[in-house]
Amino acid sequence: MKKIILICGFFLSCAANALTPKNGEEPTYCEQIVSVHGLLTRAQMECGYSQYNDELISDSAKCFKHELGEEYGKEVLMFGMKEFDRNVNEDGKDKTCKNLLKEFTSYVKK
Repeated sequence: MKKIILICGFFLSCAANALTPKNGEEPTYCEQIVSVHGLLTRAQMECGYSQYNDELISDSAKCFKHELGEEYGKEVLMFGMKEFDRNVNEDGKDKTCKNLLKEFTSYVKK
């Protein structure tokens, strides 16, 4: 699994409605990757992305199984999905879709 660097403005420690990491400090890799998976899954449906990185899906599944568990994993996944909606409400769908394509080029493609 690779280390992921989150973009301020999209989620986690940068947002006022941030996901509080379970350890109370910095989000773990798994919290980050599952949140990104939720964000980009929602974006894929709404933005019509044609390609989605299989490694992201695989890493997310491993995180559910080995670190987060089903209940907390779903909470983190839903947080990512809600972050997509929050960004759409703030910036509009077109701008959000374009920003995600630019910020997550290794995960999604048009």
